[in-house]
Parts: sequence; C-alpha cells; structure tokens
Amino acid sequence: MSTFVVHFETEAQEKAVKAVLEALQINFEQEVDETDYIMSSPAMTARIEQGEKDVKDGKGVKVDVNNLWK
Repeated sequence: MSTFVVHFETEAQEKAVKAVLEALQINFEQEVDETDYIMSSPAMTARIEQGEKDVKDGKGVKVDVNNLWK
C-alpha cells in the first residue's frame, strides 16, 4: 500500500479530507505538530510568556552544561 503525506493550508481542507477518508472507511493516522499542540493551551502559552519575561528581567539561572551531571 501507499503512504500519503498531505500538508493542509486551511482547517477546512483538513476537515474535508478527514470526512472523505471516514466516509470511505479508510484507516488513517493523524499527527499533531507539537508546537501547535503546546501553543493551543492558554495555560502553556502564559507559562512560556512568563518564562521569557523572567529571563529578560534577569531572573533566569545559567547552567554550565559541562558541570551539569557532576
């Protein structure tokens, strides 16, 4: 069998193709982009923004990777 990799430009395209596959009873797998998944959560977006602000304000901690596991 063949494998298709499809890159949708709109949510409407994604929904339409998914509906066709389901109507034809074709098995498919859907992978979600990790960045999109994380950014879809308002709580995670707020934590990321807070972390960026903290680093700007000098509240970050520098870690020497050479001594990380010592």
